[in-house]
Amino acid sequence: MKILKKLALCSVMVILCSFLKPVSISAKADSAEDFNYSLKSDGTIEIFCTNQNITSAEIPSEIDGHKVSTIGKNCFSNCASMTEVSIPDTVTSLEDYAFQGCSSLTEIYLPASVSQIGDYVFDTTENMTKFEVDSENKSYQSSDGVLYDKVGGTLIKYPESKPDIHYAVLDTCQNIADWAFIGAIYLETIDLKQVKTIGEDAFYYCVALREITIPEGITELTGAVFGCCAELQQVILPSSLKAIGDKCFYSCITLQNINLPAGLQKIGAYAFCHCTDLQSLVIPEKLTTVNAYCIGYYYDENTDDYKLQDNITLYVYKNSVGLRYASTNHIAYEIIKNYNIIYIILIAVIIIVIIVLIIAICKILNSRRENS
Repeated sequence: MKILKKLALCSVMVILCSFLKPVSISAKADSAEDFNYSLKSDGTIEIFCTNQNITSAEIPSEIDGHKVSTIGKNCFSNCASMTEVSIPDTVTSLEDYAFQGCSSLTEIYLPASVSQIGDYVFDTTENMTKFEVDSENKSYQSSDGVLYDKVGGTLIKYPESKPDIHYAVLDTCQNIADWAFIGAIYLETIDLKQVKTIGEDAFYYCVALREITIPEGITELTGAVFGCCAELQQVILPSSLKAIGDKCFYSCITLQNINLPAGLQKIGAYAFCHCTDLQSLVIPEKLTTVNAYCIGYYYDENTDDYKLQDNITLYVYKNSVGLRYASTNHIAYEIIKNYNIIYIILIAVIIIVIIVLIIAICKILNSRRENS
């Protein structure tokens, strides 16, 4: 979940900001000390906010004769009261976590100048309803309020409070970015069409999501893609899937059944942990890696620990990784009868021979009757 990375970045920014120059910008704030800035090597300005209680900001296009080109890392991070921000057409870059945690923002407009958006810039903007992008922007576009790259190949961020219960990605979309749909509170169904890759934690905490089909061709679900999707009941996985990441379906408490593809090779730690309605699961024979607490455990709040489910049965193959996992963790299991292909062919040959013999015998008996 990138928590350590976030903490590290915040620590760096605290140290950095102590060396930057204060500047007064048009903002609903109490002091000119609410913002700092630094002069970049290209002669432009990178700006930082130092007051998390700021309610709105109109960022200037120029400071001391230098263009403002960059909204710095964590600039407005956790400015939970900020309801609006105006970005000038000199800004080219929004650095990592720039608006992370701006939970009061409902919409944002990106000018034509913006050509670079860092990681998790709009993470946990829980009241965001739409993104708007200038039509002249050469790097990004908005489609029905959803932020994409210019060609529509990557869905970057879906507004968490967009009111639609169903959404279909653009026909051109092939990639879902990390955390793209995180926290979308109204979405119940999503049509991924021909998407080829799904980023880390992409649908984490989509609390209304009920069903989804993962397109064929996708080989891996990284991280907690569907973690804490409390209403998720139906998931169709592609036959191409090889790996399910750590906490992929963690705490999907209404998920009752799911078919794992035969070619699946890895199930990450806690992948199906706390899926308390999941009472049975067939573990593929080709599976080579299963990690700790991946299946058959739930989180007990009373003991602050993970405990075994007593209502789940794993269906496993003889001498398989699934069998070893079930037996080692004392999870109820049943062994799937796996008839060897050689025996199946042999039985088929014997049946064919018997049928041929029966036909031959019948012909002989009929011939004798006719002669008699």
